[in-house]
Amino acid sequence: MDKLKLGETIFQLRKARNITQEQLAAILGVSAGAISKWENGNSTPDISLLAPLARALKTSIDELLSFQLELSETEVTNIKQELVKVFLHEGYSAGEEKCLIYLNEYSNSIYLKLELAALLYMYLITAENPTEEFIKSKKLYSLSILQQVVESRDPKYTPIALFSMAQLQMDMGNYEESEKSLNELPLHPIDPVVLYTRLYLQQGKNEEAIKCCSNKLLNYIIYSCTMLSALVKVSRNAKDYDKAKFYLGTWYKLQKMFQIGLGSAAGNYSKLYIETNELEAAARWFKTYVKEYISAKYDHSSNQYFEKIKLQANPEDQKIIRKKALQSIIDDKEFKVLDGVADYEEGIRELKTAVENM
Repeated sequence: MDKLKLGETIFQLRKARNITQEQLAAILGVSAGAISKWENGNSTPDISLLAPLARALKTSIDELLSFQLELSETEVTNIKQELVKVFLHEGYSAGEEKCLIYLNEYSNSIYLKLELAALLYMYLITAENPTEEFIKSKKLYSLSILQQVVESRDPKYTPIALFSMAQLQMDMGNYEESEKSLNELPLHPIDPVVLYTRLYLQQGKNEEAIKCCSNKLLNYIIYSCTMLSALVKVSRNAKDYDKAKFYLGTWYKLQKMFQIGLGSAAGNYSKLYIETNELEAAARWFKTYVKEYISAKYDHSSNQYFEKIKLQANPEDQKIIRKKALQSIIDDKEFKVLDGVADYEEGIRELKTAVENM
């Protein structure tokens, strides 16, 4: 029995029931000093007192012995922000270790599990020289945590967990499992965002309306770009390069207009021209990709469409992520066929300079 943990549980439950140490002592037939010692972790109640203690605190013995404090969404957000810094500044192993501590301490927090499963997957980029087996094991662990969220049947978090599982399974090539998760997702044909916006406007809550619209606009644009990228891939697979360029053109215009995407459409243009063996054009688009990536801001503060949207990682943390991403472009084997082409070589030099200056 963990004395400190039990003592904290007794203290929290007693406070929640608005009972003094003296009142609890009178109910149990012990001294107030004994209650104080329990709560300080200096001693534990006799086993014969557990049932009366649980009744006095309006709980069960099981809950008394394994009680975990519930976390609010704000508390989970604060924990998440702390862990992001650990991943970025101390590396993946330190971040994973801290995640496990929190998961063990707050094992009943469904929202915490959802958020930490995502962190363990997302920040694999911070792992030093990970093997394929290492990456696979961490993805499987994230899936196991998400499965716990699904099994909770919490109506608020289960759909998000299923969606995340579908993404992870697809990323791992487990397409049947991915589709299985998607099939479990409830369909919601009604999007309440329009009504929310009207509700805010009619109450004169203009700031809330702007945030609501900006967030949804960004989501819709990201979804649109995702669909266009899928259409590009289908067209490339069918060797219909004219159609692929048509979709890419729209994708590129969206990213340029709304200042999002870190040049990913330009990067796909480059890869498309590599596929058609038009290396000069591929190199020009590679250089465009590099310039757009390097020039992208670290937040939305200067973007008039999304200036009210705050990113989870601050600019300094974004720099760490960007540095690793830029290095991954330098190391991307798919672009290596452009070695010796002037625009590609210039792009590589700009990337290396940007990495060195971060």
